[in-house]
Amino acid sequence: MDPAAPFFVGANLPWLRYGGDFGANRWAMGGGLSRRDDAEATIDRLHLLRSSGVTVLRWFTLCDGRAGLQVEPDGTPAGLDDFFFRDFDTALDWVSRAGLTLLPVLLDFHWCHRRRDEGGVQMGGRRRVLASAPAREALVDRVLAPVFARYGREPLVHGWDLINEPEWATFGRGTWNPLVGVPPSAMRGYVRLAAERAHALAQQPVTVGSASTRWLDLVIGLGLDFYQPHWYDKFEARNPLATPVSALACDRPVVLGEFPTNNSAHPPERLLATARQAGYHGALFWSVFADDTATDFTCAQTGLAAWNGGDGDTSRA
Repeated sequence: MDPAAPFFVGANLPWLRYGGDFGANRWAMGGGLSRRDDAEATIDRLHLLRSSGVTVLRWFTLCDGRAGLQVEPDGTPAGLDDFFFRDFDTALDWVSRAGLTLLPVLLDFHWCHRRRDEGGVQMGGRRRVLASAPAREALVDRVLAPVFARYGREPLVHGWDLINEPEWATFGRGTWNPLVGVPPSAMRGYVRLAAERAHALAQQPVTVGSASTRWLDLVIGLGLDFYQPHWYDKFEARNPLATPVSALACDRPVVLGEFPTNNSAHPPERLLATARQAGYHGALFWSVFADDTATDFTCAQTGLAAWNGGDGDTSRA
């Protein structure tokens, strides 16, 4: 990421169906995005984002491993299924048509949550894959490396987000539950190995979606090209958004990877202004399609209009 590049605005899609957009499973045996019948409606919304000044779309891919992933009998990753790349190509087609770029999120912290099985589909329960060095290597070599190799020179790919909010799956950081948390050394081992492989096979920058600036130490010094902490009101007392980026002791540029558009004490345009004034290189709102308490797409649109109407300067608001 160019430290001199202007501040950019992005959005977290983050999924149309959690864990089901890329690849197949019993619930979607023909694949994910490439088999949806609402493509035009989704593309229309992506066009709306671009007209509102959004340039980068953060989109979760493998999530908790419920689709797109092939495994050995012992759970060791064996590769991607026959539908993953077709769905990824579909995502690239959609963002291209809308004039956006894609920031794929490869794994989510739910990867390590306790296993649940529904209809023969395993959700989560993959802690060992990150905790075990041989399994980590299989994950990176058999699952991630083919993605980096295929799309490593694709200009529509803004960068690679190796895992979303790993702190919630790291013992002693966001969790004290040994059944879902891996040691910090194991999580750092995964991030370091995946970043090395990405740099060897791809030309785009590499990042991690950190849950908060509070835990940036988990990923600093592992070869990332930019840091990407998230911010929600619950973190404000201990980690204020207005804290200058220069005070975070980061050796690379910093982007605000998530901020809320609902249930916040501040409107989106104010959060964008605060992030820019603090020295962030960009900010991505949460979210376009998620159905949760931090999402209000109408509020996001209003905030983006205010941001653009004020030329991005709401300091007098």
